[in-house]
Amino acid sequence: MAYYTNEYSNFPHELMPLHHFKDVDDSVGSLVNQIKILQSQGKYDKVNEIIQSNKDTLGQYCFGAELINRLDEEIRNLEIYAIYKRQNIYYTEQEPELVENFDVWIGGSDDILT
Repeated sequence: MAYYTNEYSNFPHELMPLHHFKDVDDSVGSLVNQIKILQSQGKYDKVNEIIQSNKDTLGQYCFGAELINRLDEEIRNLEIYAIYKRQNIYYTEQEPELVENFDVWIGGSDDILT
């Protein structure tokens, strides 16, 4: 039996939701600028207050450590699943020529994968 970690992930019982992040635009530009100014002044408590009070709005434009941790855990659980099913995982930009037995291919930029 495979043992998955479930701090951020509900794999294999639930798939991770798809996220669509936006580029910063005029609707949140002044808020992001205010955050950057406060960060440069070392006022991190104030920055945290602004982020928490605007979490729904800013969540569309940037991601935090929680999402990164969740992605890391989802990938780890996928590896556990593949090993349990005796599959291989390929981390390459180009799909391998021969992928057998429903092996898992995780594609993307080589910069991201290293």
